[in-house]
Amino acid sequence: MRRNWTLWATIFAMTVAAQETAAPDYGDFSVDAQVSSLGEFRTGLGTLRDGTTPYKLLVNDRVRLGFGWERNNISMRIAAQHSGTWFNSGQKNSSSKIALHEAWAKMTFGKGFFAQLGRQELIYDDERLFGKHDWDVTGRAHDAIRLGWGNELHTVHAIASFNQTGDMVDDVLYGMNTRGKKLYKNMQTLWYRFGADEAPFHISGVFSNQGVSDAKGRGINYMQTFGTYMNYEKRQFFFDASMYYQVGSDRWNDDVRAFMLSGNAGMQFSPKWRVSVGDDYYSGGDGMPGTNRTFNPLYGSYHEFLGAMDYFGYGVLPLYGINDLNIKALFKPCPKFDMKMAFHWFATGRPINNFLKDPIEELVDPEKIAIMRRYNGKYRFAQNLGGEIDLEASYRPWQFVTLRGGLSMMLASETLQLFKGEDASTFQSWGWLSFDLNTTIFSTRHRRQ
Repeated sequence: MRRNWTLWATIFAMTVAAQETAAPDYGDFSVDAQVSSLGEFRTGLGTLRDGTTPYKLLVNDRVRLGFGWERNNISMRIAAQHSGTWFNSGQKNSSSKIALHEAWAKMTFGKGFFAQLGRQELIYDDERLFGKHDWDVTGRAHDAIRLGWGNELHTVHAIASFNQTGDMVDDVLYGMNTRGKKLYKNMQTLWYRFGADEAPFHISGVFSNQGVSDAKGRGINYMQTFGTYMNYEKRQFFFDASMYYQVGSDRWNDDVRAFMLSGNAGMQFSPKWRVSVGDDYYSGGDGMPGTNRTFNPLYGSYHEFLGAMDYFGYGVLPLYGINDLNIKALFKPCPKFDMKMAFHWFATGRPINNFLKDPIEELVDPEKIAIMRRYNGKYRFAQNLGGEIDLEASYRPWQFVTLRGGLSMMLASETLQLFKGEDASTFQSWGWLSFDLNTTIFSTRHRRQ
């Protein structure tokens, strides 16, 4: 009897094993989700306010649901998202839309080659030129094809994109400095990096060609951006620097001659303290028609640079450029909690010689005229724009949850008031709180390990 049971058990186990072996391999499937809420108390975010301007209190939400699949040399990802301001759609929601943030397929060909096609995030170096801009509830993604190759030391990516608002014969596409519009008609980018992932030193180079329709919609003007980024980190010391130059034509048919320089160095003084000092310089023009010397920061994560209050971010720099001297500190007393502190001193990239040189009093705000008359008769203005203080704290109570909050203050100058209007002497601030849940809900990958 025992022999019969043993025989039947052996046959059953062999049958199950044979069925599992014969079952088709459908690949690995995963589902991930993100819920993010950002509450803001705005009393000077992005622009100056006067003493009578009311504060603004709002909450922005983002919900993403992503699906990933991978089998052998093929993978794909589809991520849908809904973003918006609380109650913007009312209680009976009939107008909200769910958009695709990512929708791409990727094929690998062996020996380090791959091709990726579809809507995808482009994230390179420190995200100064190409970043996902994750602070914004909508984020940033591109419809593009990306070809690449890499090994332990070298990585090369080639990217191409073509944008169209619809199946139209004539389609005027606005320029790169226009908010709310597509940023380019076509784009080609080549990126190269040298250095292993675990190595202390990396250096990369980029060349990007951006084509935008001219202001009259009669043709496409091209601007080229090229430069390098490098970073080094070993023991307690870290350093990074970048330099980029732009040539070509803008959408107004002006020649472009602009550049950007940045440097940042710091020390890890202890496991709890990290301090750095840096300078970001973006070139600017003189306000006169002709050559455009104002650097265009393209598609970077602007909130990470030039201050958290976004006076000079979102892809639109002051006409005269910007110089940002900054000092930053990170305090991490325990793995679940950290604090960030930063101070920025802002100035224009070049002297302001021609700002409203011959003002027409009936067309110019009287308060601006009063400020200008306090300077000399040639209307040379101070380059100082003011200082900004940024404070931020993060706490991770559970593995997938992060709570953050911050407070920022802008100490504006009268020169900034000339650009932004309102009253520089009024206290400018911005406070915020955020909740982020980011987790993988389901994954079959563990069955293949």
